[in-house]
Amino acid sequence: MNATPSPQTFAQKALARAAGVSRAAVGEILEVRPHRVLSHDNTAAIARIFYDELGARRVADPSRLAITLDHASPPPTPRHAQNHAETRAFVRQQGVEHFFDVGRGVCHQVIAEEGLVLPGQVILGADSHTTHAGWLGAFGAGVGRSEVAALWATGRLWLRVPPSIRVTLEGELPPGVSAKDLALFLIGALGADGGAYASLEFDGPGLETLSLESRMVLPNMMAEFGVKNAYLPPDEAVFEYLAPRCGLSTAELRQMALYPDPGAPYAAEYTLHLDRLRPQVACPHRVENVRPLEEVTGRPIQQAFIGTCTNGRLEDLEAAARALRGKRVHPKTRLIVIPASSQVLQQAIQRGIIQTLLEAGAVLGTPGCGPCMGNHAGIPAAGETVLSTANRNFRGRMGQPEAEIYLASPAVVAASAAAGHIVGDISSPTAESPLVVRRAPDSPAGVEAAPGRIPSPQRARPIPSPRGAAWKFGDHVNTDQIFPGKYTYTLRTPQEIAAHALEDLDPNFATRVRPGDVLFAGRNFGNGSSREQAVTCLVYNQVAAVVAHSFARIFYRNAINRGLPVIICPEAVEAARPGDPVHVDVEDGRIYLPAGEFAFPPFPPHLQAILRAGGLIPALRAEQDIP
Repeated sequence: MNATPSPQTFAQKALARAAGVSRAAVGEILEVRPHRVLSHDNTAAIARIFYDELGARRVADPSRLAITLDHASPPPTPRHAQNHAETRAFVRQQGVEHFFDVGRGVCHQVIAEEGLVLPGQVILGADSHTTHAGWLGAFGAGVGRSEVAALWATGRLWLRVPPSIRVTLEGELPPGVSAKDLALFLIGALGADGGAYASLEFDGPGLETLSLESRMVLPNMMAEFGVKNAYLPPDEAVFEYLAPRCGLSTAELRQMALYPDPGAPYAAEYTLHLDRLRPQVACPHRVENVRPLEEVTGRPIQQAFIGTCTNGRLEDLEAAARALRGKRVHPKTRLIVIPASSQVLQQAIQRGIIQTLLEAGAVLGTPGCGPCMGNHAGIPAAGETVLSTANRNFRGRMGQPEAEIYLASPAVVAASAAAGHIVGDISSPTAESPLVVRRAPDSPAGVEAAPGRIPSPQRARPIPSPRGAAWKFGDHVNTDQIFPGKYTYTLRTPQEIAAHALEDLDPNFATRVRPGDVLFAGRNFGNGSSREQAVTCLVYNQVAAVVAHSFARIFYRNAINRGLPVIICPEAVEAARPGDPVHVDVEDGRIYLPAGEFAFPPFPPHLQAILRAGGLIPALRAEQDIP
């Protein structure tokens, strides 16, 4: 008799489908063909990798690309404008049909409105918040620029099937509490790396009580939880949303959807009681630094911001308008409102929401990302405090490292803009915690095992064994600290990029680092954006390796893709002191410090092959099968 097939999680099923196989095991490496490949203002930089480094000429399947100009939109400088011009040229050259120019809105919002993400599909994007696609029952994951260039050229990418975490939602959110509070609470309770490398599945009866726009918040914010993807099981409301946008019937969409099997394996399981939640605020300078609203009430603010891919939708603007109706923005505070898309803006105008916001003294911006990553349209001054509905509050995130950023729901941000300080409806806490741990993870999910296609082993060369001095950093060093987002689309040359490495963490780093030096750091190194310059700024400074307790998933992939060894060895991190001489034998898995010799597991063969080739792009180019 044939054995009964073991139950599968959503991630196992979605990646198996995209790889064209019947089943997938956790930890298995699959070559997947994503249904959609997403990029935005970073398209011009990816095109340079595609043409100049990879030597490619034609995109394998232009119909799968979706490109939106949203991060610096409209362009605030000539360099940003040139970046947009190069993106438009690439779109014309390659015949990209799904292109959305300045003013259409934030990429994640737009591709959903356009019906370009469907249940059960795999969406890979050069943006860490590609997890957003999970609200439609899709597998959405962020990857780096080099990987997107490889996807354009080949249409495929290797991915590791992640373990899964399940969060069951019970009850219903109380009045004045939003999905943003739910997301912040979860990240605060379990940590910014609480879902590292994992697939997060939401389920439970509480999910049905959330509006579609509220559901969008959850997988988006879970990028700050460290997950590879986040999934919400699609229901009839989702199918009815998609049907007129994609041209399929609800019956066809229902048939496409994938759901986890009963008894599927989960690395951890939690229950979250929505009715026990109250308003939350993430305090500077980490998203996991979450406090109940009442603990930060009274903090003066100079700027309030409502928008981004997390909270720039109609429901969010409506909540802000309710909080501001009949009021004015405080004279010492400014309120910036940026709708997530042109469709949201049109609907808000039709409903009178925009008129209410403008009458209250709000400033309206072009649909897009706005000041979220510090490019333009609302950069704060040194010493100012911002209350924002965005997804990140890292030091320097909005372009000014000497500003403080708090995160909250749209209603709290709007009410605080009128008061001039953080304020909101404060509900009485319940005696019981909202979060119940049914089963905690036995061990971390582990690093990504395949950051790109496996190159031919016969083209191997020795992996460099660095010798230099040790640099020492702490936990949760994020990509904005490693390479500030405000430079993302304006700095191009290796010299320019190298000069700003770790600028907001150690202003002297770029002038003092020497070839062969090794960075040592704590947990979750490289969390935050998919920004590949967070790796290339180190590579261009000839940093030879990074050793940490753990790495954020996309940073790990980007590092291997750029030929930079990233090593998990907590014992060596604890033993290293700044300035110590260090020798890393990458081939043999040894780190030599004055405190002793420390072993780490050698890289798997496929990672060794990429490192020997000097990175993913040289490896692919050596295969000589690039169109």
